[in-house]
Amino acid sequence: MGAIENPIVAVHSTGDGPSAWVAALKAEMPGVDARPSLEITGDDLARVDVSISWRLPHGVMARFPNLKLAQSIGAGVDHILDDPERPTHVPIARLIDPFMAGSMTHHIVLQILRWHRKADKFERLAAQHVWPMSEAFDHRKLHVAILGLGTLGEHLSRALTALEIANTGWTRSPRSVDGVASVSGAAELDALLGRSNVVVCLLPLTGQTEGVLCAGLFAKLPKGALLVNVGRGGHLVEEDLIPALDSGQLSAAALDVFRQEPLPADHPFWSDERIYITPHIAAEVNPPTASIVFAENIRRIRSGATPTGLVDLDRGY
Repeated sequence: MGAIENPIVAVHSTGDGPSAWVAALKAEMPGVDARPSLEITGDDLARVDVSISWRLPHGVMARFPNLKLAQSIGAGVDHILDDPERPTHVPIARLIDPFMAGSMTHHIVLQILRWHRKADKFERLAAQHVWPMSEAFDHRKLHVAILGLGTLGEHLSRALTALEIANTGWTRSPRSVDGVASVSGAAELDALLGRSNVVVCLLPLTGQTEGVLCAGLFAKLPKGALLVNVGRGGHLVEEDLIPALDSGQLSAAALDVFRQEPLPADHPFWSDERIYITPHIAAEVNPPTASIVFAENIRRIRSGATPTGLVDLDRGY
């Protein structure tokens, strides 16, 4: 595919819409022709060489015949892979933004320490004007299993280590990361779960990881463990969670992602104090910093270089 004359970057995002992303990209890359994807029509469709999107309606990407790169606005790419009309020859890139990694780490550390130091208990007592006896919190008893050791998992591991909280990352296939303890494979996962009283899910959502957070996995953890899911809602078998809490196998769960978002008002998770609910805010994507990454990938794809964050389409991440 040759160079496109006067190429266009198509931008789409749910929520507040694409305007903030278009503005941030133009600020980072002056002169770029960036437009909302759904407003591009006619002959201009053939001028689109890069699509930057989050949950672009299915079928829209297929309207760009000369597309060279599908860039995700987030770390996840399942919203692109799920499009049955997606042009399968077009490479996909996930967002790798240090700002996002820091934000995710802050959220996860907050959830772990909230549970470890029983913040919810003391908040309830404070509301009752009760001054309880002192209590010790031994962080040496913590061990965190980090499922998924990509950019986010690496950042989290190093932050936990700096806080003197023991942790080990897990990946499906062997991966060595300097300064990060890690194991791989199914057998090693079972052993890791058996010694971890906190499990954090940072896995990509694929056919192999769908429903990985289930009764079977919970049973391999020490009794009273904490579950933190900041991956995707599809990782959790929701009907297995409350029984695991009722039995004491889990003592709490911090959930930032759900199978249906927003979480329906009548969902049982809302009324369970053992479930810490946040509305998919663990790692907000920041337009000014993300646009630095997007601008670099636009330059790379237009010069024939390899973009950052390319997805292995066979693996799905």
